[in-house]
Amino acid sequence: MNRRQFIKWSGAGLAAAGGLSLFHSLAQLKEVARDNSYDYVQEIEKDFRELLYLASLAPSGHNTQPWTVKFITVHHWIIGTDAARWLPAVDPENREVLISIGAFLENLVVAARAKGYDIEVQIKAQSSRDKEIVDLQLHKVAQSESFDIKKIQLRRTIRNNFLTNELSNEDIRFLAGKNKESFFYFSRQAKEGKYLSQGTVLANKIQADRNSTQEELAKWIRWSNEEGKKYQNGLTAETMEIEGIARWFVKNFYSRQSALANHFRKATIQKIQEQVATGSGWLLLTSKDSSITELINIGRNLQRIWLAARDKKIAIHPMTQMVEEIAVRNDFFSRLGIAGEMQLLLRVGYINDYPKPVSLRMPLQRIIV
Repeated sequence: MNRRQFIKWSGAGLAAAGGLSLFHSLAQLKEVARDNSYDYVQEIEKDFRELLYLASLAPSGHNTQPWTVKFITVHHWIIGTDAARWLPAVDPENREVLISIGAFLENLVVAARAKGYDIEVQIKAQSSRDKEIVDLQLHKVAQSESFDIKKIQLRRTIRNNFLTNELSNEDIRFLAGKNKESFFYFSRQAKEGKYLSQGTVLANKIQADRNSTQEELAKWIRWSNEEGKKYQNGLTAETMEIEGIARWFVKNFYSRQSALANHFRKATIQKIQEQVATGSGWLLLTSKDSSITELINIGRNLQRIWLAARDKKIAIHPMTQMVEEIAVRNDFFSRLGIAGEMQLLLRVGYINDYPKPVSLRMPLQRIIV
């Protein structure tokens, strides 16, 4: 929606609502709270309920939260995935699903170690479309590892208000950790960074013009608080960082069809152009192949980076469209001269104030199968 359209549409909304009603609505505009009702799953020990809740705070495409958990015994679990929460239009091979499962697994492992458990991990899936992915065995250990659980609770995607100064070499090394062979940083001002910015805009245009990807996006947007409370997943005005009157307007007047309208597609591209013009640069995570094990490990590496970034006031915004679009991806490695396979592209930059997490989370009852 362009500025003129927004003023026209919001003006009509204001007239319908009435001035005093509008200001009352804005004053009462509240976010849909995350569900943290793990205490209500009484058949599972409290420590394990908390572990599952912390694991579920992992990132996923369109916040679909594709993971499931099956209890074989109290210490033997199967981590799987629900096909109803896949994204076939942008992720037909379930590459991003497996990366999300890896991030879920990393949260689970670090939280378990902090509570005095070690986890034995075995990849169970033979195909990316298998419903059962990882076999876990939990073992009680004599001493827990020191880890601040709040790092998991406070992790969030940030899209706006990036500063433009470069990441320091020290902070780049800090984020890379032990993953130097599969971790690449490109400054936004470097030729590689400019190429990634242009490619991201182009890939987003391709997806915005394709009805199947736009319809899939529309399916996962929860415009109203009522929808958010009903599904407890997907994208909201808060996670898309729509603020003020604009947030009130979309919550009250937008529907699934709104995301399919031309003005929404154009506004999306305009926003992407604004976003790639700020920030420090791009993090690229690669793997030697796209096997299930490698993709799970990429997800674990992603979560390790994300859990470390907040301490440095570094914001992370996954922008995976260049990976998803073959027409753009085929040109990628010849331009950058990188071996391996590109799996994740993250826009990064410093931020003055790290906002609290706002993405919805499903209750544990919906992920336990």
